Amino acid sequence: MGDLEQHFLTDPEALAWIVAELGPRPGEHVVELGAGAGTVALALSRAVAPADLTLVELDPRLAADLRERFGAARVLAEDWRRAWRRIRPPDVLVVSLPHALVPAVLAAAAAAPPRVAVVAVATDDPPNLPRGLVRTATRPLPRTSFEPPQPFDGAAWVLRPDRHGVTGGRTAPT
Repeated sequence: MGDLEQHFLTDPEALAWIVAELGPRPGEHVVELGAGAGTVALALSRAVAPADLTLVELDPRLAADLRERFGAARVLAEDWRRAWRRIRPPDVLVVSLPHALVPAVLAAAAAAPPRVAVVAVATDDPPNLPRGLVRTATRPLPRTSFEPPQPFDGAAWVLRPDRHGVTGGRTAPT
């Protein structure tokens, strides 16, 4: 299956920050791409009904574990691109994929922007934001925020639809 860059966010403060920034509302469709070991999904499950949660994970072993742990959640064991075509657009999106895939995910999300998204990015190689999305907050994610530690430092970006017609790449005031 190759290198899936499987580093799972385990920092409790970062997980709490992500859930607070997402602010999921009852009945919203919440999607996590690259759900991995389920650490973000577990943090979200305190605020979201499992039936409103869609978890996408390429690794079939991890997907099977997610199905067991998150019963009523929809778990798709497939590539995010295939899943993206089959699911309804999310209200809330979490992107926990390898950083090389993030630009393509952002382009897909910009076509029908979610209310809010949190995207994990590599700080030494951040993606450009496509038209339609604006960054509203950032939280550093040092390599030690992950298990096993990542080989690079990262950040969590909070993205929202650009309601002012500004081109991608710009950061709104926080």
